[in-house]
Amino acid sequence: MGYIILIDMVNGLFLMQDFALPISQGIKFILLLLFLVRLSPTGDFTFAILLIVFFQLSPVAGLIRNGDFSAYFGDVVFAAKWINVPLSYLYFKCLFQSAYADTIQSSIKRMVGRNFIFLCVNMALGALGLGMSFYFHGYANAVGTKGFIYAGNELTILVLSLHFIIGSYWYYKQEYRKYLGLFLVFLAISFLITSKTVLIGVLVVGAIPIIASLRQRIHKKWINRISALVLFGTPIFLALIYLGVTRSGVIDKIQYSLERNNFDLLTVVLSNRNRFVAEGWDVFSRDFSWFGQLFGFGQHHHLYLSGHSAEVDFFTILFASGLLGLLFLLILLLFWLLNAQKLMKTSGYVLAKNTWLFLLFLILVANLAGHIFGSGIAGIFIGLSIALMHFKPVSHG
Repeated sequence: MGYIILIDMVNGLFLMQDFALPISQGIKFILLLLFLVRLSPTGDFTFAILLIVFFQLSPVAGLIRNGDFSAYFGDVVFAAKWINVPLSYLYFKCLFQSAYADTIQSSIKRMVGRNFIFLCVNMALGALGLGMSFYFHGYANAVGTKGFIYAGNELTILVLSLHFIIGSYWYYKQEYRKYLGLFLVFLAISFLITSKTVLIGVLVVGAIPIIASLRQRIHKKWINRISALVLFGTPIFLALIYLGVTRSGVIDKIQYSLERNNFDLLTVVLSNRNRFVAEGWDVFSRDFSWFGQLFGFGQHHHLYLSGHSAEVDFFTILFASGLLGLLFLLILLLFWLLNAQKLMKTSGYVLAKNTWLFLLFLILVANLAGHIFGSGIAGIFIGLSIALMHFKPVSHG
């Protein structure tokens, strides 16, 4: 898993040459199978199997209704993305609760560290003009860079998940200089991507460990340090924000979006998703039978009728997997929130509060930006982020 981002970069390199190979999908499929093998001796294995079967109901329903095998295989891949996060969560939860947690936690740290390095290399290559700009092959008004990762909005949540994982750990270890340096690195990455979500998200995720520790006693020396940091750091920070926004192309992107959408501010803020949801809902409520509204007919059937994905997680899963799919996601999120709250009150689970706050943030983003809980590229890291509620420090850290 330490080379997932590198594999995605190689995958993007092939895509740039119009030579599509399912390298990334194949590796992730193998990883999911290995996750199942690891979970097989545990009580979570049955739930994992039920999870997989449940999300394959709508592709089967779509195949029976339309008889289109090509659309069916596409729906199978799409439905599999919804199991990435919960299956990854179960896997990392199992590792954190293992009798070998000491050794395993060191391995997880190395895995995350390698992927962070590959992400930085990818963005550096993009900053040098290599790779893909904004969307695949770009367009005349494209700004920002993704290097060689062909991921769209999924790159945003990949960045935020890695930021949360590393930042929460370093803040817990009181490595405040590393924590601040990490924040500046991810802030620079957000300027390169020029996504509204990642720009705001880096600020929010960076604040989560601080907010989570507010109930702890603040010593006088820390009051002095914080005062000095605010006094001297704020002008520098504001200058960095100004330079980043003006030089990275964010303003150009916003201006282009305003002109393209007749200066409709809501549409610009939501990147047209309000229109996609409205159009998708019309199709879902008008053209779907009660069976389709309950179970769904897969992603392709709805796309064929509406012309565009909702790109908002709760509505995307509703249109593809029906009311039962949406209900399943809501129950899963509620389960995670309640577990994090329980562990917050249990001694030893030092990152449970961080996870609870990050989950609230993910839910908010999933209703504004999408590609979160149905993410392919970032799914493993989102699962690890949520599983951090089960993290308990080992003797040497």
